[in-house]
Amino acid sequence: MLCPFAVWEGKAIMSFTWGPNETPEIEAHSKAKLTVLREYIRAYIDRLTTGFNRDEFKLDFVDGFAGGGVFQDGGNIISGTPLIMLEETDAAENRLNQDRKKPLRFNCKYHFVDAKKAHTDRLRMVLSERDYIVNEEKIVIHNNPFEDVADKIIADIQARRPRSGRAIFLLDQTGYSQVALSLVARIFRELATAEVILTFAGDALLNFLSERPQIVQAVSPLELTETQISKLIEYSEKNDGRALAQRTLRQHIQSKSGAYYDTPFFIRPAQSRRALWFVHLSRHPTARDVMMQHHWRINNTFEHYGPGDFGMLGWDALREQATLPLFSFTEHDSHLLQDQLLDSLPRQLYGLISEHPITVDAMRHRFANETAARFSDMDQVLLQLAKEKEIQILGPDGKVRTNALTKLTPTDRIALPPIQLFPEISRFGKK
Repeated sequence: MLCPFAVWEGKAIMSFTWGPNETPEIEAHSKAKLTVLREYIRAYIDRLTTGFNRDEFKLDFVDGFAGGGVFQDGGNIISGTPLIMLEETDAAENRLNQDRKKPLRFNCKYHFVDAKKAHTDRLRMVLSERDYIVNEEKIVIHNNPFEDVADKIIADIQARRPRSGRAIFLLDQTGYSQVALSLVARIFRELATAEVILTFAGDALLNFLSERPQIVQAVSPLELTETQISKLIEYSEKNDGRALAQRTLRQHIQSKSGAYYDTPFFIRPAQSRRALWFVHLSRHPTARDVMMQHHWRINNTFEHYGPGDFGMLGWDALREQATLPLFSFTEHDSHLLQDQLLDSLPRQLYGLISEHPITVDAMRHRFANETAARFSDMDQVLLQLAKEKEIQILGPDGKVRTNALTKLTPTDRIALPPIQLFPEISRFGKK
């Protein structure tokens, strides 16, 4: 369910309500998330099926706050998250089978969860109207709080995919404390290739936070200690501390969730003043890179304040907008990012390759959470550094690859040349 909520100036948090014949009007804030989810599912399926040489594609979808299935958008009815998941897999099956002699069979299962019976009743009606059959084999509707059925859903995914547990969990909570981080961590522990898309009203939390016992209890699902709460309050109250509080909160979410990779961005549609964090969490780099590419493709939805290279914030630093540059994932930002990486990547890289070479894959993973760069952006900078003879690219046989190098593989190794340039000339020597 795409729940809009006001996070501005301490306004109350709101949520959608569905009835038997009621279709809530969607807000720009939530419409942006619908676009993000649809485009991401499409790109992710395309990425997973590239070079696919089997006859079956298997993926599970879990919508932890599914809602009633549709929204009113002016005079139109538009699909909510459950329908988007179904529509995009149907469209992908048709698209990917157009040129295949032997069809690729899609074996996807969907768990749609909502605690309110009025919402699940409406969802059943919506699915029936579109000829989707609700049963235990493909589409399961759970009229329960997500935390009450999470174990059952995880077990079902494990039974279908014992080795990988590939699944996408959409946990589009209202606010910031409906999803316990310990539950997200359990998903990652038990499902090796799962990923979680978590909406999080981070700025609302920072506005709301205090050391009163009832507030500490209210945010207990986040597993913040009293010391951490005190620090976040201290940071938030300083004129220049909001960004530091956000960064601290981001690191806490990643640590407690058990995710290896996080891609946190701030959604603010041009026509809306509402805002939230849209956090993609995973334990495998492919999912992270697909999401990062996605940010660049739909650059009118995501933005953050700060540089695109190392030390990016990943969200809107509300009180620092006057001093931090806006990074909006435009073509201009892409060129700017390349220049920034050429300046900063050598300094970051030096400590990794000064004693022995590392693979391109290891370099990508090491820096994935610290930059708005796609893996392809990092590769282009490495190619430029190799062309300038700042580094060498070694093949699997340990031999230096040629100067005509135009593409890197994950197993290529990055090494310092035997004789380095003078520090005053080398990018590695610049400060």
